[in-house]
Amino acid sequence: MKSARKQGFTLVELLVVIGILGILSAALFPAIGNAMLRANMTSVATRGKDIYVAIVGANTEREPLGLGPVWPRATLGESDANDPITGNMSTSSQYFEILMDIPNMSNPSSWAPYVNGLDPSKLAGSGVKVSPSTASSLDRQYNMWTIAGDILDETEDIVPLLATRNFDDSNFIRTGSQQPNATRINEWYKQDATYRQPFFNKGFVMVRKGGATISLTARYTSQAIIYGGQSVNLGSPGLTYLIP
Repeated sequence: MKSARKQGFTLVELLVVIGILGILSAALFPAIGNAMLRANMTSVATRGKDIYVAIVGANTEREPLGLGPVWPRATLGESDANDPITGNMSTSSQYFEILMDIPNMSNPSSWAPYVNGLDPSKLAGSGVKVSPSTASSLDRQYNMWTIAGDILDETEDIVPLLATRNFDDSNFIRTGSQQPNATRINEWYKQDATYRQPFFNKGFVMVRKGGATISLTARYTSQAIIYGGQSVNLGSPGLTYLIP
C-alpha cells in the first residue's frame, strides 16, 4: 500500500510566489502612492474651501453693520482696539487665532469667534497635527496655511488667497502688473523642515480669491498654471503673504 504524499509548498515554489508578489508590489506601489497623495490633497483642499467660505460669510455679516472685512491685514488699515481682527497681522497663525477666538474656545460663555463652523482641525491634515483643544494660543506647528494679507474687493479672483505652507510664498506675484512666467519653478517648496508637511516636494494645494481650489503636483508648478495663464495687476503696495 502506497503512503499518501505529504502536502505543502516546496522551497522553490515559495520563492516563486514571493518573487511574484514582489513584482506586483513594485508595480502597484507608485499607483497606490499617487492615489493616496491625491486623496490627501483633496481632503486638504476641502478644508481650505471651508476656511474661504467662512471668511466670506463673516464679511457678508459685517457689511450691513458698517464694519470692514475680516481678510487679514498686513500693512493696510489701522488697528481698532474694539475689533482686533482689523489690526495688522504678522503671521497666519496670529490671524487664525483671532478669527476663531482660540484663546476662549474652551470657555463657551466667553467664546466669540468672527466665523462660525471653523475650528483648528481646518488648519491641520496630511501630517500636520490638530492643535490641542486646551491650547490658549495657536502654535505654528498646528497650522498648515499661508494666507494673503491686504486682499481688496478689486483683487482679481485668480490670485491665490490660501496655500499650503510647503509652497514657497516668494514665488507668488505680489505687486504691480505682471504676466505669469510659464517656466516651471524648480525650487517651489520650502526647504525648512518646519514647513515640509503637508506634501513637502510632492505638490501643494491653494484656494484662489474667487473660491476655486486647485491641487498641483510637482510637475505643474509654474506661475502660468498657478494664475491660470492670466495677467495679474496687484498695483501698489500689493499683497503680503503671511506664513505660519
